Amino acid sequence: MIMKRILAATTASVLALAVSQALAADLEMANKIRHEGLYQSEVLHTLEYLTDEIGPRLTASPQMTAANQWTLKQLQSWGLKNAELHPFEFGRGWSSSASSIALTAPRAVSLHGIPVAWTPGTNGPVAGDVMMFDVNTEAELAQYAGKLRGKFLMMGEDLKIEPPNTIIFERLGSDKLNKLKDSEAGARPSYESAMTKALRASRKQAYQFNKALSAFLVKEQVAGVIYRSSRQGGLVRVFGKSHKIGETFGVPAIIIEQEDYGQLLRMLDRKEQPQLTLDIKAQFHDDDKNAYNTIAEIPGTDKNAEVVMVGAHLDSWHASDGAVDNGAGVAVAMEAVRILSKLKVKPKRTIRIALWSGEEQGLYGSRAYVNDFLASRPMPTDPAEKALPRYLWSSPGWPISPKAGYDKLSVYLNMDNGSGQFRGIYTEGNVAVKPVFTDWFGPYMDLTSGTVSPRSTGGTDHESFDDVGLPGFQFIQDPLDYSTRLHHTHIDSIDHVIEDDLKQASVIMAGFLYEAAMSDKKLPRKPMPTPASAVQQQQQDLDSQKEQRKAELEAKRTLESGQL
Repeated sequence: MIMKRILAATTASVLALAVSQALAADLEMANKIRHEGLYQSEVLHTLEYLTDEIGPRLTASPQMTAANQWTLKQLQSWGLKNAELHPFEFGRGWSSSASSIALTAPRAVSLHGIPVAWTPGTNGPVAGDVMMFDVNTEAELAQYAGKLRGKFLMMGEDLKIEPPNTIIFERLGSDKLNKLKDSEAGARPSYESAMTKALRASRKQAYQFNKALSAFLVKEQVAGVIYRSSRQGGLVRVFGKSHKIGETFGVPAIIIEQEDYGQLLRMLDRKEQPQLTLDIKAQFHDDDKNAYNTIAEIPGTDKNAEVVMVGAHLDSWHASDGAVDNGAGVAVAMEAVRILSKLKVKPKRTIRIALWSGEEQGLYGSRAYVNDFLASRPMPTDPAEKALPRYLWSSPGWPISPKAGYDKLSVYLNMDNGSGQFRGIYTEGNVAVKPVFTDWFGPYMDLTSGTVSPRSTGGTDHESFDDVGLPGFQFIQDPLDYSTRLHHTHIDSIDHVIEDDLKQASVIMAGFLYEAAMSDKKLPRKPMPTPASAVQQQQQDLDSQKEQRKAELEAKRTLESGQL
């Protein structure tokens, strides 16, 4: 018995040693990466140019074009090869050079607002009365016919500004990181959309109503519409209307502070007619209906080399300079490949960087890249459905058809959760990569917690890869004040970026890219995504019907409550 235990222990030790040797990260290269990335960093310099020199980078705008050209040249200057701009169909470009909104009666005061993207300018200052316009269906529009000419319409009732209950600035503590190590019970597959049939029907109705609303407002000669910011505390959080040709919103639109919006409503409640002057200088750019991704690479030395990719979305919203969303991710991705190029690495696999456009409008750039080179999915056969935004399609399209590049891609690594340092990585349910990532974090464990989470995260470009069964991953980052103050607001500037966090992220990103490029094997993959089984689809349909009935009951109760 003792001999058996000794033999078992010896065998286990040998196996553990074999696994350790197979996974062992290159510590000598890690030292070089750390030295270049921590002590010779250019990451903040890169971000400063993007934000201070180029500024906001709305997809298909002149500034986005400038960003494409500058990143292309910068990557070439660092020695990257095969640099190109990858085109995809997008629609109209738009930019705004200036805007102002002022209350002129019953008292005079400047208000704070930012135009809605892809809406027309005013062609000079326009003055008019303010009125409430709380309409949600096409049937409700008729009651306003002939009553809106020259008016500024407030789009919906104000919501009470509640006391803040969030932590403004946060570093992830061990308690939250430990929770991320556990799988979420009942979690759906990472590639499965959260869009239920009921939710899709509601979103489709809203989409169609917005088109009818635009036509109605143009017909009624409305002066402009005013939206309430979704953030309090003086923050203006922006959005955009449709960028598709033929779907342009017909009248000027602006988003103002919650506090300013509330003030106008209180004046209306007191029968004190507020009057505004609005001046928006905006321009559409229709010379090129395409948008572009910036692509460059460090070629691999293997014959017919496989590929590892790093990426971040280069586009931003127009409210500020897009420093944390997502200039930070761009600067880190660029710094990672700069480090490896400076060290003159000779990777077995090609290391390719992709700086995406159109992410903010629905992952347009990364989805186009995947569709063109890696895997495609059938589009809807119904022309009416095909004309809808992708998120309103009844199916993502089955089956998935791999292309020539599908089997050659080892991994895609993404950064797009603000500018906080890396604390770990989400594996999107791919348990087979856990020991690999744990090993790759090894040389940097004094810089990071190295948490490897089995959970999925969404809302950014790694989804385009994961959705077709390719290994695509987003790092776990410290939240800082990304979601609470900066996300899509007018203060998303470099002033809120912490340089040491960017250095840390750049070093870890470079380390992961190097290990992926030099590994003996590609990263393990999950099974190819498949549509829900008949049993699962039946359950999803049942849950959707319950959701729809619940929404209808709540609407009925609200109506009855208002009639009492």
